[in-house]
Amino acid sequence: MKRKYISFLITTILLLSCERMLEVNFSDEKPLIVMNGVVEPDKPISVAVSKSFLFTDTDSTAPYLKDVSVELHVNDTFVEKLQRFTIDTAKYRARRGNSYFRSESHVKVGDRVKIKASAPGLETAWVETVIPTPAAIEKVDTATFFVPATGNNTFGFYWNPYGEYSWNSDSGWGYGGYYIPVPEIFYEPFYRRMRLHIGVRKQKNDVAHYFLLRIIAENTEYKDYPFNLPVETQDDPIFARDPKNLFLEKLFNNNYSTNSSSVFTDNLFTENAYTLNVSTGELYTVKVEHTKPEKEGEKPEYLSHEVKNPPIEVWIYTLSHDYYSYLKSVEKW
Repeated sequence: MKRKYISFLITTILLLSCERMLEVNFSDEKPLIVMNGVVEPDKPISVAVSKSFLFTDTDSTAPYLKDVSVELHVNDTFVEKLQRFTIDTAKYRARRGNSYFRSESHVKVGDRVKIKASAPGLETAWVETVIPTPAAIEKVDTATFFVPATGNNTFGFYWNPYGEYSWNSDSGWGYGGYYIPVPEIFYEPFYRRMRLHIGVRKQKNDVAHYFLLRIIAENTEYKDYPFNLPVETQDDPIFARDPKNLFLEKLFNNNYSTNSSSVFTDNLFTENAYTLNVSTGELYTVKVEHTKPEKEGEKPEYLSHEVKNPPIEVWIYTLSHDYYSYLKSVEKW
């Protein structure tokens, strides 16, 4: 008992001795201009511009930078001033105010691109990079496989007499109406996956290459905003030491998922080529056929279903060394 008491006393003294009040003066801190964007060949350049702010600043529009000028230089020649086309004013965001600028000019592979942003009273920010040669996708082989089901094996869908229904497990959710049990196979989309073997070939030279893999599916409701499918990379060693960065997905669109993009290098390429081994899910959809009740209170009955396999697109982006280094540094935080 005595030994326990002494141990507690020593621990308390050590904890108390670690406490110290710090006074920090931020009065001399000036905000910095922040730029984020993706430069692609043969497309307009879009850049998000904002300013840094202290964590003590509770203003929701703290990132907003009013008087800012963004210039595009290509191969050491001034080309144009980018035009502001929108400002992020979404009220659901804790921080908003990013300004988005777009160019009229397009750049091409091999161009040295420099973007400069300036604002009164702030230090000019700039970024420079050379547009790399894109990788070639030589083949995409696909196969369907299943993962083990878990949980309750009773599944179905809710049917609403007014024509709206949603399907789920019996633990579920819905818009009311009747719960209609259907065969277990109806729940396939949750267990069905697609395996992809993607053949990639890089340019023949001694320069290290950095790539980003992205798999997307069509959004039938909003065609300009495709769905980013989750990319499972644990079966391929080429992804083992490379970053997964959600911020990049926000630059493409708002429909992003964890690990929906994956970065890799050419460190395992043989004769300038490599076959990626990845898988994806959340792709398959189900169309259900059922009877239509003719009397009030009569429930519909399941007839059949069809598992649909919508088309997908596979994208390989070639990254600059600077951007790859940026992704690696962001991952540490």
